[in-house]
Amino acid sequence: MADNQDPQGIRAQIQAFRTSDHWAVSLARDILWVVAVVGCIALALYLICGTWPAVVTVESGSMEPHMNIGDLVVVVAPDRFGPLQTWDEAHATGYQKFGDYGDVIIYRPNGQTDFWAQIGLLPLSSQHPIIHRAMTWVDAGSPEPTYINPYGGEATPLRYTPITVSNTTTYGYYILYPQDNATALQNLSASAQGMGFGDAAGTKYFLPQQYITNGSGFVMYGDATTHGGYITKGDNNPVSDEGYITVDNQAIEPVEKQWVVGKALFTVPYVGLLPLHIWWVIIIVIIGMVAWDWYAKKKEEGPAKKGGKQKAAGKGSRKNK
Repeated sequence: MADNQDPQGIRAQIQAFRTSDHWAVSLARDILWVVAVVGCIALALYLICGTWPAVVTVESGSMEPHMNIGDLVVVVAPDRFGPLQTWDEAHATGYQKFGDYGDVIIYRPNGQTDFWAQIGLLPLSSQHPIIHRAMTWVDAGSPEPTYINPYGGEATPLRYTPITVSNTTTYGYYILYPQDNATALQNLSASAQGMGFGDAAGTKYFLPQQYITNGSGFVMYGDATTHGGYITKGDNNPVSDEGYITVDNQAIEPVEKQWVVGKALFTVPYVGLLPLHIWWVIIIVIIGMVAWDWYAKKKEEGPAKKGGKQKAAGKGSRKNK
């Protein structure tokens, strides 16, 4: 029993912590208050959204113009507020989100994550999730499609036309052309107009200008997938992610369902700039709290010193009498 602390003593310590004027104690109280408020907000977001992290920040221009750098994205579970729909599914139902068909998903590339990402402190994490549109779902063993948009974020394709590969150009690019076109181009010169791009393996592709028709994107089918998953694409990127984007020198694979953090519900412009510069924000907040405590303490000391001087003056006048 001697090891148990006196409850009265504990209450006295808490009261002393609450009322202390020491700058370090005041700073600790402010930090605890901020942590408590942020914790309550995080809990409420988790209960409402059904996933964590429930907010992420757009860090690149890959989703422009539908999502911009610095936008704060509110994320919900894939099945919250309706089932997750890919571009292919939504094209048939007419469902649109963020300026195009289908849902925008937040996923961990190749399932990679770390402790900070798991608890939602993404600014401290070395592996941030990717925010791109789910284009289609492929089963294991099915040909992996590559979605190609020659217009980037300037235009949204109304459909995706299958294309095939012909011979290579003199500069080593494989020539692409629509499957329904009877004539494949031969030996294009380096000055030929069109769109060129390469994949994660270093293979180069070239889509001639004459095949880029207004309102159409293209689909190129490759090797069979080793596992099922979503094919994803940034609206402003010329091609889809899988096989064309690398993370830690590994090509991104089709996104398995367990790699999906959630789907984007709505965005708040510019607010995401704060977590993008989190260390500056923390420094400024701490400096502000210290400055405010110093100002409040000086403001309280002012009347006390003035009252002390007046009392001393009063005593002196009585002595003169």
